[in-house]
Amino acid sequence: MNPTDAIIRVDAVTICGTDLHILSGDVPEVQAGRVLGHEAVGTVTEVGAAVSTVRPGDRVLASCISACGRCRFCRQARYGQCLGGGGWILGHQIDGVQAELALVPFADLSTYTLPDDVSDEAALILADVLPTAYVGIDRGDGTAGHPGATQW
Repeated sequence: MNPTDAIIRVDAVTICGTDLHILSGDVPEVQAGRVLGHEAVGTVTEVGAAVSTVRPGDRVLASCISACGRCRFCRQARYGQCLGGGGWILGHQIDGVQAELALVPFADLSTYTLPDDVSDEAALILADVLPTAYVGIDRGDGTAGHPGATQW
């Protein structure tokens, strides 16, 4: 474990379409035997010496995107393009969260403490599916009448 990492006990997890693509062989760079998953809610069990935003016992959302916080993209809040070892790495380049315990790199920017009144299941949509939908609407043509557009 690196000083910027945390280990979480996974309390709730879900599967993503990306995991299904990996299983069907559409993401060949993922090594056989890799623990999949990048959407989870968990309880912090251990933190590295440099982690300052979460501590053992905190209930957190593990982000689908890890961010080093130092590279030029992270400084611009473009975490998906992280050049410092982040980006989509959980379940892709390192073992993911479909496990009892998971290592979350760069915990200060890759975990988010959850309020007690937010259920694990409600929080899970914030890990990947809701941000993905938001980006699709924000960057796509979400106007009425456009194929696939949602009527608001």
